[in-house]
Amino acid sequence: MPKSTLVSLLIASMAIGFSSCADEAVQSNDKRVIVLGVDGLDPDMVKERIARGLMPNFKQFVEAGMLTDLQTSWPPQSPVAWSNFITGVNPGKHGLYDFIHVDRTNYGLKSSMSNTEPVGLELNLFGWKLPVTGGEMTNARQFPAFWNELNKAGVPVAIHRIPANYPLEEDSNAVVFPDMGTPDLPGAASGLAFLWFERSGLSEERGWSKKDAGSYSTQPVAVSRLRMTDGVGIATASGQLKGPPDLDGTITTEGIDFTIDNTGSEPVLAIELGHTVAIAELGDWSDWFQVEYSLMGGMAPMAGWTRVLFSSSEPFVAYGAPVQMDPWAPASPVSNPEQAAADLADAIGPYYTQGFPDAYKSYKGGLLTTSEFVSESDTVLVERMNMLNYALDEFDETGGLLFFYTGSLDLRCHMLWHTSDEQHPHQEAPGHYNNVPKEYAQATADYGLQARAGLELAQQIDRIYAQVDDMLGYLLKEVDGRWDDVELIIMSDHGFAPMHRVMNINDWLVSEGYLVLKEQGATGSITAGFDDEHNVDWDSSIVDWSRTKAYAIGFNGVILNRAGREPQGIVQEAEASALLAEMQTKLLALRDQDGSQVLTAVLPASEVFSGDQVSLAPDLQLGFNVGFGASDPSAEGDVTGEAILLNNDSRWSGSHLMDPALVKGTFATRVKHQLSTPDPALEDITATLYQQFGVTPPAGIDGKPLF
Repeated sequence: MPKSTLVSLLIASMAIGFSSCADEAVQSNDKRVIVLGVDGLDPDMVKERIARGLMPNFKQFVEAGMLTDLQTSWPPQSPVAWSNFITGVNPGKHGLYDFIHVDRTNYGLKSSMSNTEPVGLELNLFGWKLPVTGGEMTNARQFPAFWNELNKAGVPVAIHRIPANYPLEEDSNAVVFPDMGTPDLPGAASGLAFLWFERSGLSEERGWSKKDAGSYSTQPVAVSRLRMTDGVGIATASGQLKGPPDLDGTITTEGIDFTIDNTGSEPVLAIELGHTVAIAELGDWSDWFQVEYSLMGGMAPMAGWTRVLFSSSEPFVAYGAPVQMDPWAPASPVSNPEQAAADLADAIGPYYTQGFPDAYKSYKGGLLTTSEFVSESDTVLVERMNMLNYALDEFDETGGLLFFYTGSLDLRCHMLWHTSDEQHPHQEAPGHYNNVPKEYAQATADYGLQARAGLELAQQIDRIYAQVDDMLGYLLKEVDGRWDDVELIIMSDHGFAPMHRVMNINDWLVSEGYLVLKEQGATGSITAGFDDEHNVDWDSSIVDWSRTKAYAIGFNGVILNRAGREPQGIVQEAEASALLAEMQTKLLALRDQDGSQVLTAVLPASEVFSGDQVSLAPDLQLGFNVGFGASDPSAEGDVTGEAILLNNDSRWSGSHLMDPALVKGTFATRVKHQLSTPDPALEDITATLYQQFGVTPPAGIDGKPLF
C-alpha cells in the first residue's frame, strides 16, 4: 500500500467538514449483453465433460448456440490475456507482457499491473514523514479500457471483477470491481493469511514453524486447557493479526484470542477481537468479523475484515483469511465509483475485496490440506454467486453491458491438477472432500449449486467444472425469467495443461555463456541492491553485466542486455537479431532426458507484438511444450545452481504459461452466429462489444467484430 494512501486516511480522520451528494440519474439502455468470464475454462475439457454428462447446462447452451477455441495472448498469462480483452489490442500497445516485469533501474522485479511513483516532497509531522507529493500507485495499462469508451458513449456498463485493473482509473462512471492484482489491507498482492497452531506431532509432520512469508504468517501458540476431564472442557490460546505498515515502517498488529469449547457434542471455537466475538464449528468457517488497526498512535485507525477456519481442536489449529479492505471505508478504492463497494456490501455483507481470493498460496505453502483449500474456494464461489445475483438485479434497472468474472476454476486447476494426474511428480495420499462449508449448503438451495460432498480429491477438477455449469444454469434461469432478448457470451482467457517439469532459464543462459557470473558457481538473485544513499550498488550483483548478453525475469521471456535500455547494457542494435536467432535455434533444439521437446515456439518480440510498447517487451518469447514451464526462481531472476530441467514437485501442478497454440481459451454464445473469422481472438470479443452497442472503438484497436 503506498504511503500516500495512509496520508489520505490521516487527513480524512483528522478533518471535520460537511459533504453533500446529489442523486445522479441511473443510465439505462434497452440493449442487453452479458459476458461471463471464466478464468482458465479449457474448450477441450468442456467438450469432454459435456460428453460425460457433467455439464448439462453447457450442453444445452452450446447446442442452441456455438462453442469454439479462442486465441489467447502471447504469452498466455492472465494479466496479459485479460489486458488484451480489456483493450482490444496486443501487448505491444497496452504494455503488459508478464506477471513480472524487470525494473530497469537495477535488474530487479516489479509488478506488470501497476506503477509506483517515487516520493517527492515530504512533511515531517509528529515524527512521521508524510509524502505530500509522489508515492502514488497507478495502473500500468497503456490503452483505454472498453468500459470507459462505452460509458462515455452513454452505454451503462458494470464490470463485476476484472483481473489486471488495480489501481482503478477515475475517469469513468462505469461500475468496476477489480480482481487479480488488488491487495489485501496489509498490502499483500495475494493476501497475507494466518495459521495459529499448537506445537505437536501434527505441526512436525507438516513442517510448520514460526514464519513470516510474503503471503502468510504462521504462529505457534500456547494452549491453556482448563477444567479438562477426559478431553472435555475449555481451552484458550492467543495470537496476532498483522496489519498494514505504519508510516515509520513498523507493522501494526492486533491481538486475537481463541476459546475452544469441548463441552458439547462437537468442539466450538469462539474468536475474540476487542469487543467482537465470532463463532466457528469444527471444520467450518466463522462469519466475517471486523479488525481495526491503530496507525500513527491512534490518529489514523484503519479497518478491515477477516474470518477463521477452525481446523482442529486437539491439537489446536486455526487458519485466518487475509484481512480484507473494509468495503464501506476502504484504505484504497476497491470499486469505481467508490460507493459501489459499499452498496455491494450493504446487499451481501463483507466480502473478499482482494484479487484471486482462493487461498492458493496458503495451500501451496502447506497451511491448508487439499480438502481445506477446496472448502475455502467453495466459500469464494458462494460469494461470487451472491455477487452475480446482486449484479443481475442492478442490470435489470440499467441494461447495457454486464461483465461477470469468476476465477475459482483457474486456481483449482493450477493447484489440484496433481490429484487426477498419475504421471505428475507431485503425489499425495488419496482422500475425499467432506467438509463442505455451511454457507455453501445454503447456496445449494438459493442458486442450484450442488454440494457433491464425499467426492474423491481426484475428482475435484471435475467438480469445479460442474460448479461452473451450476453457475451457468442459474444465470440462464435468471435471464429467461427476466428478459426477452439478451446476447449471452461465455469466454475464458486461456486453457490448461499439466506442468511436470520446470526450467531454470537463467541457469541455461549461464551454461550457454549468455549470462556471465562474477564467480563461477555463484547462485542467487541477479538483482543489484542499493547503498545507504539509495544508489545502485553494482558490486552487490552476482552478475558481470559488462560481459552479459541476456537474462531472464518473468515466466515466458529472455531479455537482451541492450545498450541504451538496460542500466548496464552491452548488446548493440546491430548484433541483436543474430543473437536472438542463435538463442532461438538452441532453445528449440532443447530436449528433456526422455527426448521431449521443451519449447515448441520461440519467437522474437518483434514478430509477436506490434505497437509503441514493443521495445519494452522481453526480446525472446518462450512458448513451452505441454508439461513444461519456467521455474519460480527463474521467473524471479535467480540463478539456482541446480539442473536446467527439474521435476515440478509442487501442488502448483497445472499451468497455461506455454505455447499459446497449446492452451487456447473458450468462446461460446447462446445464439448461433456466423463468425467473421474461424480463429477468433480475445481482442475480437472487445471489438464485438463495441459493435453490439454501435460505438466506434479507439483508433489502433487490433480486434475485429466477430458478428
